[in-house]
Amino acid sequence: MALTLGNRSMFSNIDEINSDRTNWNFKAKIIRLWQVNDFNRPNMPFSVEMVLMDSDGSKIHATIKKTLIYKFKHDVIEGKVYSFENIGVAANTGAYRTTHHPYKLNFQFGSIVQRLSNCDIVKSPFTFVPISEVVGGLYDTDFLVDVIGLLTEIGQEREITNQNGSTTKLNVISLEADGHKLQCTLFGPYVDELNTFVGAGDLNNHVVIVQLAKAKTFQGC
Repeated sequence: MALTLGNRSMFSNIDEINSDRTNWNFKAKIIRLWQVNDFNRPNMPFSVEMVLMDSDGSKIHATIKKTLIYKFKHDVIEGKVYSFENIGVAANTGAYRTTHHPYKLNFQFGSIVQRLSNCDIVKSPFTFVPISEVVGGLYDTDFLVDVIGLLTEIGQEREITNQNGSTTKLNVISLEADGHKLQCTLFGPYVDELNTFVGAGDLNNHVVIVQLAKAKTFQGC
């Protein structure tokens, strides 16, 4: 734990964050940032989600709810380091948890976000789980997973129809590590990224990293 000069507040490490206080101050890097759209209105944002990591490598999830996106959307950039102040805390529950931290964070109207141009966090953003653990049923699937493996197969692109009547592209790739094979279903823009990758040339001996994926069975894939 460190103190800043002047009237600035105390900054905590991410692993110190708990429910003993309602607001927290800390410094961290945004290692993943994405927007969740409203299910009933696909072109409207529902929230901005992010995974934060501090200099010790500790991670925590944070959310900007739709009513505050206008206030913070220009202040947060993936890959940059910030100081965060007056961030609310809640229990980290559910079946799509991005980190193993027992708590997650919520931006509030009074939260303060400042980019730190003279600070960098260089630890790897990945926490790899062996493919053998995922396919062997040893991994708690309530938590999203990072895996790495040799690309061994690319399926045929196809489309599925969503509950709201829209269509989404999907494709399935196979990864292998230490004799264990895992299939990974890619949706939407990730299919476009795959097509760009395939179009770039030779696919022999390429290693692929999949970050924050849900381990589950999808229509037999």
